[in-house]
Amino acid sequence: MDKYKRYEIRLIKNDEYEIVIYLADHLSEFANELGTLPRERKDVVALAKQIIGERYPNIKVTMVKVIIGGIAVTSLPLMGGDESSVQAATSTASTNQVSQDGSIYYQVNSGDTLWSVSRNFNTTVNNIKRANSLTSDILQLNQRLIIPKAFHKVEKGDYLTVLARDYRTTVNAIKEANRLTSDSIQLGQVLIIPVLIEGQTILQPTTSPPTQPTQTNTYTVVAGDTLYSIVQRFGTTLEAIRATNNLTTDLLTIGQTLTLPPNTPAPTAPIPEQVTRNYTVVGGDSLSVIAKRFGTTVEALRSANYLTTDLLKIGQVLVIPSRNTTTEIPAGANEQATPTAPSTYTVVAGDNLWNIAQRFGTTVALIRSTNNLGTDLLRIGQILNIPTRTNETQPTPSLEPNETKTPTPITNTEERNTFTYSVRSGDTLSVIAQRFGVSVDNIRSTNNLNSDILQVGQALTIPNGINAPAQTSENTLTYLTHTVVSGDNIWDLSVRYGIPQSELLRVNNLTITSMLTLGQRLKIPVHNIAVKPVVSEKHGEFLDWWTEAQYVFTIGKTVKVTDLATGKFFNITRTIGANHADSETPTINDTNIAKSIWGGYSWTPRAVILEIEGRKIAASMSFMPHDREYIANNGITGHFDVYFSNSTRHVDGKPDASHQAQVERAAGLR
Repeated sequence: MDKYKRYEIRLIKNDEYEIVIYLADHLSEFANELGTLPRERKDVVALAKQIIGERYPNIKVTMVKVIIGGIAVTSLPLMGGDESSVQAATSTASTNQVSQDGSIYYQVNSGDTLWSVSRNFNTTVNNIKRANSLTSDILQLNQRLIIPKAFHKVEKGDYLTVLARDYRTTVNAIKEANRLTSDSIQLGQVLIIPVLIEGQTILQPTTSPPTQPTQTNTYTVVAGDTLYSIVQRFGTTLEAIRATNNLTTDLLTIGQTLTLPPNTPAPTAPIPEQVTRNYTVVGGDSLSVIAKRFGTTVEALRSANYLTTDLLKIGQVLVIPSRNTTTEIPAGANEQATPTAPSTYTVVAGDNLWNIAQRFGTTVALIRSTNNLGTDLLRIGQILNIPTRTNETQPTPSLEPNETKTPTPITNTEERNTFTYSVRSGDTLSVIAQRFGVSVDNIRSTNNLNSDILQVGQALTIPNGINAPAQTSENTLTYLTHTVVSGDNIWDLSVRYGIPQSELLRVNNLTITSMLTLGQRLKIPVHNIAVKPVVSEKHGEFLDWWTEAQYVFTIGKTVKVTDLATGKFFNITRTIGANHADSETPTINDTNIAKSIWGGYSWTPRAVILEIEGRKIAASMSFMPHDREYIANNGITGHFDVYFSNSTRHVDGKPDASHQAQVERAAGLR
């Protein structure tokens, strides 16, 4: 049944409970059928049994109540009569019920992880940890969490009443989340805007539950896997999977077998619920555009993602709902939603000509010729015409989960030649070999490779291959158009699109005091920074700060930093900075690792490598927190400095020779 919105458990008497199922408000006809048609009654009972069996196996549920549009339309028995018992084996643990309405706290249920909670509320793990000052990913049963809707920096004209109205919350909720004792707030103060938790029912055990047997599963690494994607897939943490497998590096090899932490779900467990995929919002997206692309509706997207507004942010992750079914998801399956083949296609983050050609059953050469492309570089938001191949029966991609088709092989008659290819994020030898119609062994022997591990930016010679990419190592500049909506301002737009505020003002002939108007069209520069060759696997790309690095490491981006000398790594977030990247550690754990490298706090620059979206960038970093901070409860007060080639000091605008030397060292140039 795909019509229900939510459910809750209520205590009736003593140890008996009822399950209340809320159906979509428009199902008035279904409400009438509930009283007359046995099939509809059985559907509701079956749904109730499924929920109870999965979430509440140790309590006694005797009644199911159905509510539509706020009205209780029927109650059906679950114990006795024609219905079979759904009570599980007797447990020695008794329960108390706690109901939450309009609370700012979410109470952790059995089986919850930070990943699953963040996905349920359309936020991120880091945001939840930040809002609750968490230093680890471990949750405790019945732990209370604040779920942040946003982190708002107080500006001129902000009041609690205004913020409560704009974010559709209450003044008391904001005060409680931020432990405010009055309505006074200060300019620059960062406030947690909490999600209001409506109608959560928690069953609290009053005695210790029986110990569950430990379940251990394994997973075999496939092409495209990273530790981060694996922990997201199985709802665990990087620390747990590293410790379980005694990993000293995050590098994985295809075919490597990983032991999943105890009680992690099996890799191929069936999901008896609505099949969903994830999609990351890019420039030019709207709910209607996304709904059309994936064959769903705006209402379905709003419902699946708990959206209260149609405004989207670049980088926001949306759940794409599909048909209600039970399907096996094989280990390593691609979790990204795949649209059906259109006559035109809008480029999104991560696209290249090869994967677009594969997706729609055509060739790189046909896409190039159809669109008169002189380069293989694509820009986000670019619209491509997808050529049809009338002489072949290539099936188009589909979201049908149980459908398996064998594509008709594409006979490629393109000219073969030997060329150089620069490795991109997500590439493996097998992917590259398939892309260019050669064997893995040929690539290995031609390039004298002793390992299958590739480095982004690494140059490979492709012997006698097809689909040779247009050779370019130049940066390109394109433009998008943004139409101003309510709430927009220049600073937020510059952060959203990853460009300096001064540049956004300049290209639109604006000043810092200019006012935006609804419907105003702004020109948005999009800098496409080409991947540069690297000296070796351990070194990074040598990027100029002013023309390259600041567009790769943009404000708000969290990246992995590896100290070149020790190999220790931690995460940092760029929070501000024009002449160089002012950054902060997102957690106390990151701070402690950095302190262990620098021996405390120090202005001494060290050569570091930043891993940004599959690229490794050479940089220099000191670790002396100072001045303004944006991230609270991370163990430091203030920010520290990260330099790239030709970065300058804020105080005098001049280069720093010691930082420049460390950048060159990180790039392998000295």
